[in-house]
Amino acid sequence: MYFSKKRLFYLTWLLGLSLGHCQAIAQNPRVQIPFVLNDKSLRLTEWASQPMLVNPVALSFDNQGRLFVVETARRGTVDIDIRSHKDWVIDDLSNTNISQLREMFRSKMSPNLSEKNKTWLKDRNQDGSHDWRDLTMVKERIHLLEDTNNDGKADISKVFAEGFNQEINGVMAGVLAYGNDIFATIYPDVWKLNDINGDGIADKQEVLFHGFGVHAAFDGHDLHGLTVGPDGKLYFSVGDNGFSVRTHEGNLLHHPNTGGVLRCNWDGSNLEVFATGLRNVQELAFDEFGNLFSVDNDGDIREERERFVYITEGSDSGWRLNWQFKKGGWPIRTKTPEYCPWIDEKLWLPHWPKQAAYITPPISEFSVGPGGFKYNPGSALNDRYKRTFFLCEFPVQKVTAFKTQPEGAYFKMVDEHIFLFGMMASAINFGPDGSLYIANWDGKWQPNELGSIWRVDNPSIRKSEPRKKVTNLLRSNFKNHSNLFLVSLLSHQDQRIRLEAQFELAKRDRFEDMLKTVTDASLPKLARIHAMWGIGQLKQNKQRDEVLTKKLPLVDLDNEIRAQAAKLAGTRELKTSMPQLINMLHDKNARVQFHAAMALGKMGNPDAAPHLISLLDRNNNKDAYIRHAAIMGLTGCALPEQLTNQYQHKSPAVRAAIVATLRRLRHPAIKAFLADPSEWVLKEAISAVHDDRSIPEALPDIADLLTNNKNKSEAVTRRLLSANLRVGQKKNAVRLVNYAIDNSNSSAMRAEALLCLRDWNRRPFVDRVEGQVRELSKRNNESTKLLVEKNLNKLFETANGALLAELIRLCEKLQITLGAGQLLVIAKSDTQDLAARIQAIQSIKKQDPKPILNSLITLAKDNKPSIQVAAINKIAEIEPQNIANILNELWTTLSTQAQQAFIYSIGKNSSSEGDKILNTAFSSLLNGNLSKSLELDVLVAAEKSKNPNLKKQLKKYEANQSANDSVSPYSSTLFGGDTEKGKHVYENHVAAQCVRCHNAGGKDNQVGPNLTGIGKRTDKNYLLRSLVDPSVDIADGFNVNVIELTNGKSIIGRLKDQTKKIITLISPEGKPQEIAATKIKKITAANTSVMPPMGAILTKHEIRDLIAYLKIL
Repeated sequence: MYFSKKRLFYLTWLLGLSLGHCQAIAQNPRVQIPFVLNDKSLRLTEWASQPMLVNPVALSFDNQGRLFVVETARRGTVDIDIRSHKDWVIDDLSNTNISQLREMFRSKMSPNLSEKNKTWLKDRNQDGSHDWRDLTMVKERIHLLEDTNNDGKADISKVFAEGFNQEINGVMAGVLAYGNDIFATIYPDVWKLNDINGDGIADKQEVLFHGFGVHAAFDGHDLHGLTVGPDGKLYFSVGDNGFSVRTHEGNLLHHPNTGGVLRCNWDGSNLEVFATGLRNVQELAFDEFGNLFSVDNDGDIREERERFVYITEGSDSGWRLNWQFKKGGWPIRTKTPEYCPWIDEKLWLPHWPKQAAYITPPISEFSVGPGGFKYNPGSALNDRYKRTFFLCEFPVQKVTAFKTQPEGAYFKMVDEHIFLFGMMASAINFGPDGSLYIANWDGKWQPNELGSIWRVDNPSIRKSEPRKKVTNLLRSNFKNHSNLFLVSLLSHQDQRIRLEAQFELAKRDRFEDMLKTVTDASLPKLARIHAMWGIGQLKQNKQRDEVLTKKLPLVDLDNEIRAQAAKLAGTRELKTSMPQLINMLHDKNARVQFHAAMALGKMGNPDAAPHLISLLDRNNNKDAYIRHAAIMGLTGCALPEQLTNQYQHKSPAVRAAIVATLRRLRHPAIKAFLADPSEWVLKEAISAVHDDRSIPEALPDIADLLTNNKNKSEAVTRRLLSANLRVGQKKNAVRLVNYAIDNSNSSAMRAEALLCLRDWNRRPFVDRVEGQVRELSKRNNESTKLLVEKNLNKLFETANGALLAELIRLCEKLQITLGAGQLLVIAKSDTQDLAARIQAIQSIKKQDPKPILNSLITLAKDNKPSIQVAAINKIAEIEPQNIANILNELWTTLSTQAQQAFIYSIGKNSSSEGDKILNTAFSSLLNGNLSKSLELDVLVAAEKSKNPNLKKQLKKYEANQSANDSVSPYSSTLFGGDTEKGKHVYENHVAAQCVRCHNAGGKDNQVGPNLTGIGKRTDKNYLLRSLVDPSVDIADGFNVNVIELTNGKSIIGRLKDQTKKIITLISPEGKPQEIAATKIKKITAANTSVMPPMGAILTKHEIRDLIAYLKIL
């Protein structure tokens, strides 16, 4: 994995977590950590602060040096997050466009539901109703800041634009000042704003595109990343809330379940999808050669990390919104198995053999909470940071810097280090003056009316003549420059100036000037490349293209020039250059091969297909980006028969790539690969047919494979079972039953076959493999029931363990009556699997209560606590008002879990006998005679009770609790927890997400303390305090110390050692530093955890169970 030990050390102690939480951040007051720059030649100065701006999330300078700051007030207030509305998840997944999302919002937050929603939905418009209209009361805005007297401080602040407050609006997260326009993004719209009269306020606001963010999903997964592309187009990114957008030309771009990158002309024409499969890339950055990079957020799933991604045309990075809800507590809500292709098929990892061929994998695992992302334009900062990317890692208070180096057709990260430490940096951008400007937002994702902008630069370089020239050039009107001067600027050190010169030459249609630059090998490389990009912007012209074909430097000595020339040949569709491009598939340089293959796809000539197939053969799946380019080439030029003819090609790498091509084309000819001898290729083919939008014509064919399937791949078998469910004919149901009966199949997959039968008529239907909502075909509602009844004896004869439990549940779902006697036989059998016994008890219906009750009372005495609990719960269901009488003399002899279940039942179902038992138990509690394992249960029952005596005793108990101790109200959670339930909280709780920060020993994945052995190292009191008041006890090695020196400076780090003469401090970079005690004025421990108090997230029962689990780690 990418993380180094030094990097992991930094991440862990920086977070200052005691037990950890990465999604929600505590609003605790904290000691301000001094901001520290890695490069001591640079200086950090405050440029602007509140009230000039607040809650900053995005920055953009125009060429005049005016800064546009996007400010959010909606995030954390009215931007709906599905994690707070988990019961909406299926409805939300069902949305495919903005109209449906709006309808869902107005339904879920209808005025009729005001009373239900008032606990979370504030009446912001004060109309007495808590409804969707309250979401419209919070506005986003863009501030315009300017330093008019050049004293290094902003002195003008205006609200440039405000509003963007429909109920379906998300968070404004992107802004770009370009030319006379200001572009801004907020779900569901891309906006174009103009200040026509020059007063610093937008007086024209136009929606350029509508239809982004069709799901509520996770907040923060916004529309952002507005960037100027090297092809003269506007690029922007969209999070995985998806989109369904109609272009100006009338085309529908429909990708409702993934994020991606789009591009268009500046007037909004020719909007197209550039790349897909991204989760939430905040911002985009092009390097000097036009390569597009970003850092994508992880899926908040155990074992997975954020990723550094190289984004190419047509790339699919593999992420789907529905993957989000296949792990971590969500499958309980969606009623699907906890199988997630993203994790279980290792789609998220950097390239590895046999990884899915249809995706372009990330370069590396990288980052924590990626945000603002920019590339040094060339003249900024200093020489050390030329050709450097800068990334805000907001939750861990730092800005990281790194560079890239080519590695085959893609890249590797080098020189990664902390650039700035200690700041909650939410956004960054470079000003025309060459300084790096950083937005500091201490709101931790919650609006708090704080915010500032800081400038980083070398003061002496900033005032230098070269910098002044850059500033003046950017401020100049490029329309006024001569052609000769513009050509000379194509080699300027600053990327922004090169692009402006290129764009102006393209506007002037200076083909000859740019072609002369392209063909002159003595000129700087960047000048020639920009000239090629400029030619690529020109309108199609047959005569010019003939000239270009003859002069294009496809055999240049420089690798990058050849690669860019091949790219231009594709952009211009220079079909007569095809022979040269085919030769370039053999070039020694992988980037040249990549661009040649991409270009051949744009020619559309089938003659290129065999050569692209040969490229795949030579590559042999070693370079995922060569594979991607060849797939793109074949997608654009190959005939279906050319592809299907490869079904017997000797190379699995070739066959897998051909399948990925047919997947892009959604062509049923993919059937030819459904008998492939390679499990890898077969899985690729089955996935192509089954997943995403699918290939409907071939779905019955993969369903047919189930009968003779002996494949051990879970990925394959799950899709074959799912295909039979989705096709939905009688023979498919028969096939599922037969699969479940056949005990040569794995028990887990046989159980899955039964679950497919359970979902046979489910509406809405959630795909059992992918988690997306689909429309099921029409089918006979009774046919499945009749089929299962016909085969019931065989099913029971061959079922055991968890499979038997699933069969019992299936019968219950299909309303197939199983006699209480039959179920009780299973429940009482010590030889049966525990899950089956429990399910048998749970499925008993209320019939003749007396014999059932007698059997249940017997089961309540079973030696298995879980059987006791199941029996008590069933008694409570059958005789809710009489359970206290039934178990009055028995309950104190049962297991702790059973006693807890009994107390819960009598607390829920009030009766005189139950109140008597509870009063006796509470008296024992007050006298110190009650088992501590029952204390919480008795307290909760008393809190819910209306019995006056119980209320009186509860007040007496509360009066004895310490009012000043934040932990005291939770003391009842110290005993009686269930370790299995606690493990579930730890691994799957949607809001707490413990495992996201603490992997309990998982290699290289901790951003909070390693919890392995925590139960042996600490007692329960420590665990409880760490959960409910995390800033009191920071784990050793995870607190940050601020050392104030006698010279007025401050140093930060982790205190490693201290003597009377010297202290040793470990810096954020992991380096030890010794400081003489005589130089130290004060040492302050910044003992504030970013983990929120768990009492606000977990119930007391969940805290109790979590403590029990942590104690055994």
